[in-house]
Amino acid sequence: MKQISLRILFFALSLAISFVGRAQKVILLQLDTPIYPSTADYVSNGLDKAAAENAVCVVIEINTPGGMMDPTREMVGNILNAPIPVISFVTPSSARAGSAGAFIALAANIAAMSPGSNIGASHPILQGAVPDSIMNSKMTEDASAFIRSIAEHRGKDPELIEKMVTNSRSFSAEQALTHNIIDLKADNLADLLKKIDGQTVSLASEKTLVLHTASADVKTMEMGSKLKFLTYLSNPNLMYIFLIMGLMGLFFEFSNPGGLVPGIVGVVCLLLAGYGMSVLPIDFTGLAMIVVGIILFLLEIKFQSYALLSIGGVVCLFLGSVFLIDETQSVDVLHISWTVLISSVVIMSAFFILLVFLGIKAQFGKKKTGSEALVGLKGIAMETLSPEGRVRVNGEFWNAIAKEGTIAAHSDVEVVGVNQFKLIVKSISLIK
Repeated sequence: MKQISLRILFFALSLAISFVGRAQKVILLQLDTPIYPSTADYVSNGLDKAAAENAVCVVIEINTPGGMMDPTREMVGNILNAPIPVISFVTPSSARAGSAGAFIALAANIAAMSPGSNIGASHPILQGAVPDSIMNSKMTEDASAFIRSIAEHRGKDPELIEKMVTNSRSFSAEQALTHNIIDLKADNLADLLKKIDGQTVSLASEKTLVLHTASADVKTMEMGSKLKFLTYLSNPNLMYIFLIMGLMGLFFEFSNPGGLVPGIVGVVCLLLAGYGMSVLPIDFTGLAMIVVGIILFLLEIKFQSYALLSIGGVVCLFLGSVFLIDETQSVDVLHISWTVLISSVVIMSAFFILLVFLGIKAQFGKKKTGSEALVGLKGIAMETLSPEGRVRVNGEFWNAIAKEGTIAAHSDVEVVGVNQFKLIVKSISLIK
């Protein structure tokens, strides 16, 4: 009987030790990028994993300038309703929970900061908008109500915290602790786990838990290759570069059919840009203007307007790039860098201006050598000549007249004469 009792006691102790071992695990998430949908997925996956593994809590290390509003709301909702405690930690020194990052930090059960870090400056900014415009006012009111509700939920001073939005207030770690914006300061993660050990937290389910973190094992959950890649693609600058490269690739393919490589590169770049546009707040008016700009460049090749169409293309490209991101959908500004924008527009403009210049020079330069220099050259009909159309001879585009009959597009042609600035050509494949 005594042996049975000892076995039961040993079994109970084993279960208790096993349970404690499982409970004393901390899942660490590292939020060190702007806030995109992939960031929200990362945090959501981390909370689910922590709950499944019976972790004692989740620690989110924060160092972000802010980001998009919808993912921020999703992350805040997941944190407020998490089945396990969530601790936010703005770290290391010089780190920031800027703009949307402040919403996430304040939503945690316990908010902590490293000395030298800061939190706040969450006023929405609408680039190019008048400060007292209706849209800017709506954005401010919405963000203000959101951060106020978080403060009230966590028992913080809503009036002071609301000033992060209304007055762009930012607080150092010392100031935040003094004003009860955060719960504690910690030098590093180990210091944080020691300081929160023994604290009691309340969950959304109204359940209270005592944290045992002093000797807990920390398991870092990486974002993962897929989410990292999607985060990179969500960057407005990278999305814009892929968009421009894709359109340029298609431009080269259409202007010089059969090259394949420009077309393939263009399609791949447009697919990569497509993901960014699917998650970023895109203003489709801006996107349409960029497409119109590229079309005008294509028309410049087909109908040489001596740079008029190219100038229109440059204007559309620039304005479309400026308005491409709908900045009303982010807590702070998610926009294309002026450096990237202007560099792209200047490079494309220079390319097309050079293309037009070379075309004009080629046509006027040939006149000086006489028609004999053109006769006998071979080329390709870029369109059906019935009897007039465009041909490419020796890498240059010319207006041409079919000597007889109709010449099909993409037929091989030979120059048999010159009539002012128009070539007279014949084709081997002649359609009677």
